[in-house]
Amino acid sequence: MPPQPDKGKTPATASSSTSATQAPYNPIARVIWDGSIPIQFSWDKAEAAAVGSNAVESFFYEAPRCSYFSLLTTHVRKHFVDMALHFIGDDAEVWYDYEGIPLKWHYPIGLLYDIHGLQASGGNATKGSLLPWKITVHFQNFPADKLIKSQAIDSCQDYFMSMIKEADYLRNGSTKKVMNMSKSDQTQLWDGLWSNNYDRFWGMNHKLVMNDGVMPRNLPIRIYLPENCPVIQEPISPVDENNQPKSLRRILYQSLPDLFPLVETGPPVATAMIHGITPSLETSALWAAQNMSYPDNFLHLVIIIK
Repeated sequence: MPPQPDKGKTPATASSSTSATQAPYNPIARVIWDGSIPIQFSWDKAEAAAVGSNAVESFFYEAPRCSYFSLLTTHVRKHFVDMALHFIGDDAEVWYDYEGIPLKWHYPIGLLYDIHGLQASGGNATKGSLLPWKITVHFQNFPADKLIKSQAIDSCQDYFMSMIKEADYLRNGSTKKVMNMSKSDQTQLWDGLWSNNYDRFWGMNHKLVMNDGVMPRNLPIRIYLPENCPVIQEPISPVDENNQPKSLRRILYQSLPDLFPLVETGPPVATAMIHGITPSLETSALWAAQNMSYPDNFLHLVIIIK
């Protein structure tokens, strides 16, 4: 199960007076929210051997795609502490890697899997062949040169809210829509994500994503290329010069014309993945941004080179 608050309690960051709002019907957003990845967490062999705990069992967890590793660390740490580890420190010192690559705690888990698993395999991995996703857990030697040091839940919340505000700025040219929300409404966003409560989160977030029916200035979109290329984030209007909705193909052509020509004359050389699937490139980019974004309200496009 996803991490849940203690029975009868809300997360420490939540206000007891916050009331949930029923989310509007959206089967696409619901399916995305319910997506999960089975993960096998194994303690780093060198760390385990150093304290004579070579036979510690792995920890298996069905992690929500839309969640963050920071929100799972308490559960992961408890497993290894209960098994053998004498760990003196807090969750901010725990970090994860996949095949030797430190995983960015401020990226959603599903996005990390798509980048380091599916993208790295060139999209050729057979269905389920990478699952359970084998992650190594570290309690020492935090790679401060590769990861942001503070990865406690409070820091994760701060980063998440900064992304929500950035998405709001791209849509409206200001962050007024988020900043004008009450403190309890802002708390409801994080509380819904933290507790994996779809209605609690989307009951509030749909007001931001749907933009009160107003056409956004730009779409919050980030594009991820292989080989550690810099993330592409450019102002992308949802409509063209004729005020017609842009397709995913057109917005990808705007940033990567060599990979995504407007007219294909041969087999495609690349495709875009969202939440582990490859949608039609003729899909409206506005529709995708409103229905297929992660909870941070960005549409994260992972590019697969054929």
